[in-house]
Amino acid sequence: MPDNLTYSIADFKRVKRRVEELKHRSDDAKGRLAVTLKNLWNCQRLLLSVSADVDFNSLRLRFPQFNEVTDFYENTIISLAQLNLPLEAPPVLLQGDPGLGKTFYASELAKLINLPFFEISLATASSSFALSGSNIQWSEGSTGFISETLASSEVANPMILIDEIDKAPLSAAYNPLNVFYGLLEPHSAKRFRDEALEVELDASKVIWIATGNYIDDIPSPIQSRMRIFNIKQPDPDTMLPVIESIYTHVINNKAYGRLLDRQLDNKVIRQLLNLSPRAARLAIEEGAFKAIRHQRSAIISSDLPMIKKEKNRVGFI
Repeated sequence: MPDNLTYSIADFKRVKRRVEELKHRSDDAKGRLAVTLKNLWNCQRLLLSVSADVDFNSLRLRFPQFNEVTDFYENTIISLAQLNLPLEAPPVLLQGDPGLGKTFYASELAKLINLPFFEISLATASSSFALSGSNIQWSEGSTGFISETLASSEVANPMILIDEIDKAPLSAAYNPLNVFYGLLEPHSAKRFRDEALEVELDASKVIWIATGNYIDDIPSPIQSRMRIFNIKQPDPDTMLPVIESIYTHVINNKAYGRLLDRQLDNKVIRQLLNLSPRAARLAIEEGAFKAIRHQRSAIISSDLPMIKKEKNRVGFI
């Protein structure tokens, strides 16, 4: 396995100078920067390497609709490991209908390769301030998500998910997408500047993954900076392991999961095969509550809700 290297995400002299400058500011202003500056007092971060021995088969089995994406990351990881280099990858966009598990896939990929994982939804980011901070001269000025994430991360190349990138409010005066024109280009990401922090940070090693439903709602310059994968609904033949994975997740991660059988009834599985991953998850969870209410450990067909074809689905797990 390649050795992990260390990498500086900021100039310590500049961080120290900023701390000195803040001595003359109010306690309130200092307080809004304290945590981020404290985390940056040591600017060195690990540059994580990933072993070529990582087994991607379980990911392929659980997320067959993402096989092309899995191949992409596996090829990248194996090649870099053979060259004894730390992990790097171009920004990726997972585009497809709602409910296909794009967000969950990204988090499970990060878990598989043991990479710190952070996420922000652009559906709830009303302006660029949430990402790149705002001047502390303003009463509510503070650091943004990007600098806080880089400062708190133990590695220089964490995975950051930009969820629902197509739902950014493009008409906003401070469009949050504007931040990514620089962040998705390595040469400009080296000089990312938070408006509150006023210290340049190196975000060029971040592993970016974005999710989106509607490609036409994403500006072309953003698309051109990303490797785009079109994710489709699994067919019934490949949906079986997806359903089994969802049920296992419920069993292992929900407080009530210990009350359920370890295996899902075959008749119940057949009823779920034509659903999206999200719809299947919701049906399983509702069915579990009905089974538990009637003091059964097995979900039966009548426990499942009558689900119509979904139209405007959003998100996943």
